[in-house]
Amino acid sequence: MTGTDVALAARVVVALILVVSGVGKLVAVRQSAQSYREQFGGYGWISLLVALALPVYELVLAVLLLVVDATWPSWLALATFVVFTVVLVRRVVVDDRRPCNCFGSASRGRDLSTGSLLRNTWFLVLALVATGAATMEEPSAVFATFLLGCALAAVSAVLVVRT
Repeated sequence: MTGTDVALAARVVVALILVVSGVGKLVAVRQSAQSYREQFGGYGWISLLVALALPVYELVLAVLLLVVDATWPSWLALATFVVFTVVLVRRVVVDDRRPCNCFGSASRGRDLSTGSLLRNTWFLVLALVATGAATMEEPSAVFATFLLGCALAAVSAVLVVRT
């Protein structure tokens, strides 16, 4: 197994995370708009725009990660997770513990916590590792890469479900 194989596994898992997040937000678009309205001070049109554009952006980025033979989608994913994490840190600093709506209805019931920051740090690490895959070529160790991807996805799923 090479470093590129590890990066490929991470890249696919980052795409999967973005799909889960985007679909979760689209399924709960009404709740997302309400959550954003609270965050943006009642500007309804901005709330609706963000509630629709953010999940579409996440889904498009997931597709780019899977089909573009270049590192820039991974760097864009890393920048996206940096922005998401900065928003979470700001909310923790000002003691705003309302649910983050990070995964739509799947995350509505849990208040923002340091666990949310841990989850996003994990996503940052995965996106950084994913930058090591310049192409989506077949890995040199297919089965080992698949198992690694499953393990990374399992850790990610636990963090999404528990935080």
